[in-house]
Amino acid sequence: MSLFAICWWTLVRTVVLCLIAWPICRRIERSLHAAPHRVRPWLVVGLIAPGCFPELLVGYAFRDLALASPRWAEVLCGGLLLVRMIPVGTVALLIAPPPDPDSAALFCRRLLVRSPTGTWRQCVEFVRCLWQGPVVRALPALALMSIVAFQEFELAALLQTMSWTDWFVTAERLGTERGEMLWQSLWPLLWQTPVLLGVARWLSLNSQGRLNVRPMQSTELPTGRVVVWTGGICIVVLLVAGCLVPLGMMGSRIVDGLALLARQRSQQLGLGREIAISLAVSICAGLTAWNLSARFPRLATGLLPLGLFGSLLLSLGCVGLFQTSWLRPIYDTPLPWTLVLVLWLLPRAALLRLWLQSVRPDEAIHLAELLGDASHPGPDSRPRRRRSSGLLWRLRDQPQFLAMSLLCFWAYCDLPTAYLLAPTGMASGLVRLYNFMHFGRSAALSAEAIVFFGIPVIVCFLMLLVTRQLRSWSA
Repeated sequence: MSLFAICWWTLVRTVVLCLIAWPICRRIERSLHAAPHRVRPWLVVGLIAPGCFPELLVGYAFRDLALASPRWAEVLCGGLLLVRMIPVGTVALLIAPPPDPDSAALFCRRLLVRSPTGTWRQCVEFVRCLWQGPVVRALPALALMSIVAFQEFELAALLQTMSWTDWFVTAERLGTERGEMLWQSLWPLLWQTPVLLGVARWLSLNSQGRLNVRPMQSTELPTGRVVVWTGGICIVVLLVAGCLVPLGMMGSRIVDGLALLARQRSQQLGLGREIAISLAVSICAGLTAWNLSARFPRLATGLLPLGLFGSLLLSLGCVGLFQTSWLRPIYDTPLPWTLVLVLWLLPRAALLRLWLQSVRPDEAIHLAELLGDASHPGPDSRPRRRRSSGLLWRLRDQPQFLAMSLLCFWAYCDLPTAYLLAPTGMASGLVRLYNFMHFGRSAALSAEAIVFFGIPVIVCFLMLLVTRQLRSWSA
């Protein structure tokens, strides 16, 4: 099929999946607001985990099932895409400001329209209230979910379903000229531009504080047990389908693969080198993007639309840019790879900052700072400072550390940038794993994939414990 037809197919699939995902996102949002405070953090972790689970592992785990039933591969790919879209849409709803016309105002407008004295002006006012209320609040969530679905790469490639992203990878393998690929990339770029500009505008206004970024009050939502249980069941289903089932499908032979890997010294050294390279590049990109996301509106506002175009289009554009005569000397260096990752992570960093801002307990943080104020000495000043340091770590510093770690992990797992921009001699393990995953599932490959993606999680957990302990000792 031509790229134009594949873009149409991807667009139709995106619209259908967004319509399916929207009511689920709304239900989960209501359940999170209605859930007890002690249960809410666990629900949030269960919601985020499927969206952050490496797509390469998911596609690798389900690849054999898709190849065994090619007619159902598209349905399987759509279901796995829903698992990744719903967390994004729910997070966008959680940080979106409450609508100006609430449910009571809409109900009154609906009664006026249905009354015998209803006029066309009242119908227009009802439509205006609908637009300013639920529609405007839903647009950012729908736009973000459409970006996730339209720019999908790993799942479509491994499950062998139609996607414009896989078309470019196939064209690159067949030796299509770079100029032709850049020209063809205008189609998906132009199709995404209206949505991407709207999302960039929304992120920019929120980051500048020009919109009231506060989650909807729980008193405006139903608080019955049915709401909480329904949303909780949806989160459990997402967690099982997006994380536990892929691990279970790979886990039957992982032990044998780890035993085989433990006996191969050269394979261990090669895998360790690939992990070290990927970690270094991803940490640099993640920390840079996090710091740049705080520089609104001067610097990061103009870069947001670029990052929203996706890592594949950014990588293709960067290849064409750095192969010009005046930039060619730095083409075969980590700089283009890191630069594209920073641009791609910038909108994600802005979204994470908005989420932290929406749940930040400013009053509790201020009280914790007063508790450790050094201007009030006393016999219990040291225990007070220690309690203050622990509270500030839990309320302010730990969420930021986890957000930066998530950015670094996203950069670590991004395949298009590593595939197109990794310099010679610094190849990422992602590219090698991706190439071997097309030949089927094996014990050795599964073990290497688990080690490659598991090491950063272990490192993050250890750094979290060490940083917390150091804060406690320094107090």
